Formats: sequence, C-alpha cells, structure tokens
Amino acid sequence: MIDLSKNPITIILASLLIAILIWLPRGLTLDRFATADEHAWLARSGNFYRALVNGDYAETFQRHHPGVLVTWAGTLGFVQKYPDYAQDAPRQFGWLTEEIEPFLREQGRDPVGLLAAGRSFVVLIISLALLISFLLAARLIGLWPALAGFALIALDPFHIGLSRLLHLDGLLSSLMFLSLLAFLHFQQSQQRASLILSAVAAGLAWLTRSPGLFLAPFLLLIVIAGDLRLRGLRVTIQNRQSQIVNFFTWFIIASLTFVILWPAMWVDPLGSVWKVISAAGSYATEGHLKPTFFNGEVISGDPGVLFYPISYLWRATPVTLLGLVFALVGLLIRRGIWAKPQNRKVGSVLLLYALLFMLFMDIGAKKFDRYLLPVYPALNLLAGMGLAGVVDLLARRLGVHPAQSVKRGIIVNGLFLLLIIAAQASFSLPTYPYYLSYYNPLLGGSARAPDVMQIGWGEGADQAARWLAEKADAAQTTVASAYTNGPFSYFYPGQTLPITFWHRADYAVLYAQDFQRRLPSPRQIRYFEQLEPAHTVLINGLRYAQIYALEDAPWPRYVTEWRMPSDDAAEGDVAESDAADALFRLVSYQLPSSRLLPGDSLPLTLYLQGLRSVENDLNVIVRLLDSVGNEVAREEGWPWGSPTSGWQPDALWPDGHMLRLPEDVAPGPLRVEVAFNDPERGALLSAIRTQTGELLGEWLTLDFVTVGEEVEPMVRQRSLTTLGDLVEFKGLSPKVVSDVVQSDAKIGARIEAAAGDALTFSLFWGALAHMEIDYTVFVHVVGADGEMLVQSDRQPLGGFYPTSFWQTGRTVVDAVSLELPAGAAPGSYTIYAGMYDLVTGERLVVRRGGDVVGDSVMVGELVVGAQR
Repeated sequence: MIDLSKNPITIILASLLIAILIWLPRGLTLDRFATADEHAWLARSGNFYRALVNGDYAETFQRHHPGVLVTWAGTLGFVQKYPDYAQDAPRQFGWLTEEIEPFLREQGRDPVGLLAAGRSFVVLIISLALLISFLLAARLIGLWPALAGFALIALDPFHIGLSRLLHLDGLLSSLMFLSLLAFLHFQQSQQRASLILSAVAAGLAWLTRSPGLFLAPFLLLIVIAGDLRLRGLRVTIQNRQSQIVNFFTWFIIASLTFVILWPAMWVDPLGSVWKVISAAGSYATEGHLKPTFFNGEVISGDPGVLFYPISYLWRATPVTLLGLVFALVGLLIRRGIWAKPQNRKVGSVLLLYALLFMLFMDIGAKKFDRYLLPVYPALNLLAGMGLAGVVDLLARRLGVHPAQSVKRGIIVNGLFLLLIIAAQASFSLPTYPYYLSYYNPLLGGSARAPDVMQIGWGEGADQAARWLAEKADAAQTTVASAYTNGPFSYFYPGQTLPITFWHRADYAVLYAQDFQRRLPSPRQIRYFEQLEPAHTVLINGLRYAQIYALEDAPWPRYVTEWRMPSDDAAEGDVAESDAADALFRLVSYQLPSSRLLPGDSLPLTLYLQGLRSVENDLNVIVRLLDSVGNEVAREEGWPWGSPTSGWQPDALWPDGHMLRLPEDVAPGPLRVEVAFNDPERGALLSAIRTQTGELLGEWLTLDFVTVGEEVEPMVRQRSLTTLGDLVEFKGLSPKVVSDVVQSDAKIGARIEAAAGDALTFSLFWGALAHMEIDYTVFVHVVGADGEMLVQSDRQPLGGFYPTSFWQTGRTVVDAVSLELPAGAAPGSYTIYAGMYDLVTGERLVVRRGGDVVGDSVMVGELVVGAQR
C-alpha cells in the first residue's frame, strides 16, 4: 500500500476531500424536517441561553443526558438567528409540550429556522471532529486505509442521518471516536497534544451523553492490558506505570472540560453529577415508557440481547459489512497491511471498542438503534482497513508495489478509493434528505424493514403537513397527530392536537410506528386501518405516514357513552333517547399491545368527553378478567382523582390507571373491562355504543391483553392453512399424543380415547387480519360413514375472546373439550374444525398452500376404544 501520509500536499488534498465528503451530505437542507425530540432540544437550548446570559447557572442543567454540548450548539443557533432571545424570553419554557414555539412565532421567529441554525453548529462540530480523526488515523494506519475508512464514515447513511440533527447521538459518536484515536496516537507518538485532545474530546462526549463515560474504563483497560506504543510489543513495568499516570492525567483534563463548559457544575457540582448518574441507572433498569416494535413483536421493556446486533446489520451498508469480513480475515492471516503490528493493534482496538460498547449498551433496558451509533465510525474505519488490505494484496500480485511503481500504485489506490466512495454513496445519497430511511438491502431493505425495525422518528411528518398545508382552508383546520410537537406542527399553519383528541380534528395523521406499535390502542389503530387514507407519504419505498379525512368518518366501535341506569331498559335495546341522556363519552384510550409477564404493571389511560353536567361524583372501575371469569386485577375511584361533579360539558378528561398483574396469573388473554359506579345510588351506569345506540350493559369490554410468551402447538400444520385469509390454523396440542402422521394431506395427531372419555385439546389460531365479525368456531368429530359423533360450536375460549378483538400477528390458543358418548362405537374418526358467521351460517373458505380445500380443516384422527 502506498504510504503518502508524510507528504503535506497529499495530506491537505486528502483532508479537503474528506471534509467535503463529511460536510456535503450533512450540511445541506437542514430545515427540511424535524425529528420527534428536537423541539425539546430547541426549548432546552433557549433556556440554556437565557440562563447563561442572566447568570442563572443552575438553570443550565436542562436534562440528565446531560446534553450540554447540544444546548451549546442550540445556543449558538439562537445567537445567530435571534440574539435578543435571552432578554425577550419571559421565563424558562417547558419542553414536554410546545411552549416556546408560540412565543417565537409572536416574535416573528420561525422555529424551523432556529432549529436549522442549531443543527448547523452540530454539523460543524461533527465535521471538525471527524476531520481531525482522519488526520490521526492517517498517522496511525497510513493514508490509504484512513481514506478508505473515512469515506465509509463520511457517507454512512445512518451516521449522516443522526449527524444532521439538534440531538445527541451524532455528536457523541464523533467525539468518542476522536478521543479514542487521539489516545491511540498519543500511545504511538507520546505527543502530549494528542493526550490533551483525547481528554478534551472525552469531556465533550461526557457533556453530550452519559454513555460517553464508557471511554474511561475502556482506555484504562487498554492501558492495563499493555503498552500500546506502536513501536514494539514488549511491556516494561516502568512503561505501564507511566501509562497509568498518563491515563489519570487524561481523566483530570476530561473532567475539567466537563466542569468548565457546564455552568451548572460551577454552582451545584455534586447535585448535577448525581442527577446524571441516577438517570442513567433508571434507563438501565426501567426501560421504555411506551412499547417498542422489534423483530415482529411489540415489546414493553427490554427488547433483548439481540437488539443491537440485529439493528446494526439492518443499518450497516453492504460495503461496510464486506470490509469487516476482509478485516477479520486480515487480522487472522497477518499479510499485507496487517503484517504491521501497529495496524493489527489499531484494528484490534477498534473491534474491541465496538464489541464492548455494544455489550455496555446492552445492559440498559431502554434500547434504540441510534444508541449504538458510537460503534459505526470505529467499524467503518476497520472496514476501510479491510478493503484497503485486499487492494494492497491485489496490487502486490499485479506488481504495483511502492518500491516498483509509486505512480501506478497511486492510480490503483485512487481508483479503489473512488470505487468505495461511489459504492457507499449509492446507498446513502438516494435517501437524501431522509437518510434514516435507509435499511440494508442485503436483509430486504425497505420491503422487509417494517417487519423487523421500528420505522420513523418524525421523518415524513413534514410531508404530511405540507400536503395538508396546500389546502385552501389549512389555517382553519385541525389535525390530530402522534408527532404533534415539532415534526408536524413546524410545517403546518393550522391547529395540531394529540392523536387521542382525534374526535375534534378535521384530519388524523398516523405514522408507521403507530401502526407497528398499535398506539395509542389496538382498536383505535384497527379503526384507522379500515378507513381509506386521503394521502400516503412514501419515503424510500416505506409508508411513513397516512392522512385520514374525519369529516364523514363513522364512530369507532369502541367509542362508548354512559348514562344513569334506567329500570325498564333491557340489555341490547336500541333507543334514540339514550344519546340525549348520556353523561360522558369514551373517545380514545391508551393501552399497550405488548405481551405482559406475571407481576408486570399494565398502564391504561381513558379519555372521557363530558356531554352534559354530572351531578354526582362517580367512580370508574377498571378490571382484568381471565378466561374462566376470575378477576385478576382491579382499580376503582374518581377518574384520575377528579370529581365528576366538577366536569364541564365538552371538556376532555384523561383518566389513568396502573393495574398490577399477580405473580401467579395464568398465561393467556385477559379481558379489560370498564364500568362506572354511582356510590350514592349503589348502581352501575349503563354503557351505550355510540355507533349504533346499542345498550351494552353495565360492563364495557374495552380490549384484551396477553400474558405470557408465544407458545407453539405440539403438532404443527405442515403447510400454510388459512380460513378466509383472515385466520391461520397453526396446529393443535392434544392432551395425549400417541403418534404423529407425517403427511401433508392429513395433519398431525392421532388421539386415543375410550367411549365416555373427555376429549381435550387446544387449537392454535393465528390472526392474519382484523375481523369485524365475531366468528363461531366449530369442532366436529365425524365417523367414516359421515355421521357426527360429537361436536362443539362456540366462540373462542367459550365466548370469552371474540375474534373481533384478535390482534393481527398474535396466536390464540383455544381450548376444546368434548364429551365422547358412552355408546360410541370403537373405530377411527376424523376431527374437523373451522369458523362461520353465526348470523348467516356461512363458513370461512379453507386454503392450504394457496389452494381451496373446502370449508373445514382436518385437524387429526381420533381412535376410540372400548369403554373403560
């Protein structure tokens, strides 16, 4: 490999190339969209600026991340775009809702412009950090491997996407990487400037996000492991002692940087540090407030140890992955550039850094793919070394050796570099400016990503807002959206509301992750899935957002009203006067669709709209019932502590509950029921379905949650078998299995029983799509002569779990028990199962492997012996 790292002109030209590659994809069109968290960082930046100017240094503690470098960048954005903000702002603004934005608009300032200004300083810091890192890498491993690695870093779509934001991860990853390379360069050269640079970068990383603290134990580890000077392999006691002294010098400088640049540390150092550390501990144990989507599942809490490895594979490019394979091979065979001990050391440290940081982040229960960003520069540089190593070996085979032809070597390596740039750019640039929409095409790209990865962080909300803003009456319309604050509202002139206020909106905008996570509730998502969207936002082949016009949309089935009980009303009656008597209406609710485990807590929030004045103080009752009718959890009291006698008509009242599951709760579905009690009358109110006026009785079946992990049938259906393309029959688990028939034509279990026995087994159904109809499940045991021996016709789980409540992608285990007649003739019988509409009697068509095979599924063989 041609080493031109000591030629000043070459270094200048190479640095210019890398600077352009880094800045161009990051620095343009920074006002195109906003992500979900950036409105909060804009508010925190304004608060930081105000506190700094007014000398209120304690108020520079804005968040426990701590995010100080982000607020410094945001502050510079304010200085550039609105220098008088610190004097004009009347107070510190909150960030959970939009508080600063109305003030900015009153002052004639565009929040998007201020956000873009803050982003530009983030991009500047990252660009400088990566450029300096490149210069260090060139000295550590040579110019061509450094160029290859930094071409991959500069054009990595995931790193680009997170480096363009007023946020934490792009800054953290770049500064940690700079600190690591500067420390390695110090170990090689013993230049104090590199040690100071590493320490300052580490302090800035700590100021950005607490995981930056990983640098301290990691650098101490490589110091203790041995002398990493790139001049030799032997370690002496004096050298190691010297290195440890150097490490503590590094730590002191990093700590001073942390203190000097965070004014809160000047007035409350112990309190500030304690809040950062305690919050980091909470993240490690408590996990997500809302469920996440990963690998086809909605998950509450920790998504597991495979989250980061799988996420990395989905976010990495094929070029990087290929380079990593070459690098691992090179580390093993030690040929070409890997013959140099210093290259092997740097490559090994980069690999160790990435692996240990991944393990370090895996400790936390709260996981997002962006939290792993610090490993991307390290692995990209390692991949660049791997690619450069292959080219070096090929060049040697072709006779292009430095001692033989420097000019030809430069040409070969230059072409190789251009190939890397073109290949990496082919994956990143087509996604501009929505770089976070990139997913690895080797794993299926945008077509398969929604099955595995949670899609979207605000991208696409801007396009939805712009589409609606083009309407003539946009300023007078109201839109309900999950991304109300920032991603949507920054680009929309009308009023925006949370999605739980959809009933007051002209339009609703739902995003990919709303559908994936089934938020705010499974039934509300099913409602929107049945509506025809007015517009769909597609980015890089992914459905990011759907817009629904609500003017003529019907009420969802779950919307319910309550009125005082009437003595002469019978359940199921329909009366027009009921609506006039209703006191309040349930318009929305939040309920996670993730699986629960025994001992978990289930959060539920009801959104109740007052319809008329309520004289009494009513109690709301929420309970969970299992399939046999046992009450496993219950909560009762005023709606979120607010007496209903004080409710105003048309106001929306949230009512939160936290139901804790017993440790011994049995796995399976639990029914969520809601009722209202009038303590003065000692009576439950009557529930009315708003859509039809149907009286529902005293208890409303709101939804279902599932306890326990997914289980598989003992005997699986060997080919895909579906009923009406709505349900998959997966198999069954008999109580007694004596044989398994290996045949595609006939499934699974031969069940032996005697006349008069109870025949017990479980059918496994998988919901493929939402069902409006509550289908009846039939199980028929038929003899060879076609005569029915015994049958069962009922809704799943004995009517407990109607099919209209089934969640797509979930498996329902339906226990069946049949009493065989005492006089049943010995012999062989066939067990059939299927589903039908009780009203029409029409059965669902059964398909096996795509072919229609009838209207029932052959589930097994029953062999009846003599009566015991």
